[in-house]
Amino acid sequence: MILRKIGIFGGAFDPPHIGHLIMARRACEQLGLDKVFFVPANIPPHKKAPVASAEHRVNMLRIALLPHPDFTISTCEIERGGISYTIDTVRFFHQNIFADEYFLLIGEDSALNFFTWKDSSEILNLVKVAWFPRYIQNKKEDYYRFLDLGNFIKIEAEIIDVSSSRIRQLIKEGKSIKYLVPDGVLMYIEKNELYLL
Repeated sequence: MILRKIGIFGGAFDPPHIGHLIMARRACEQLGLDKVFFVPANIPPHKKAPVASAEHRVNMLRIALLPHPDFTISTCEIERGGISYTIDTVRFFHQNIFADEYFLLIGEDSALNFFTWKDSSEILNLVKVAWFPRYIQNKKEDYYRFLDLGNFIKIEAEIIDVSSSRIRQLIKEGKSIKYLVPDGVLMYIEKNELYLL
């Protein structure tokens, strides 16, 4: 079956949280996506290695996405191993998941660094980049000139100031993360004693 429009949403998802779900939902609404593929990274090229194992992160994503039939997981980056470059993932989707249009879903912080990515020009030839606003201190407006280009689409979404790193820090401090992650993800984290160290 050929899908009309799909979203490719990469990240460590360490852990997945409500911000991820809100962003994916807004992308579906505004872009008319048939499916959003959440793609957990093996080793992110621009961030520290994930804290939780790939198995735990995939399990948490499965729990988080269960109520959303238009959201699914691709483990292509984990199966590929090594550093998870976006260009390799985009090529994988073109070769294996057939659609009329492909949209790469990224946060504003990633969008501002997009042209430092490996083969960024080729990525733009293969997908449209849809970016979500994030809370960023000391924004420099001249950074946004390139985001007016045709290949970049701003998704109007709530700016939820929550991050996986903040959630991990709260857990270390013994503070509640209820409402920041789906209830099932919270139960999984507690059961497996993740992020305590």
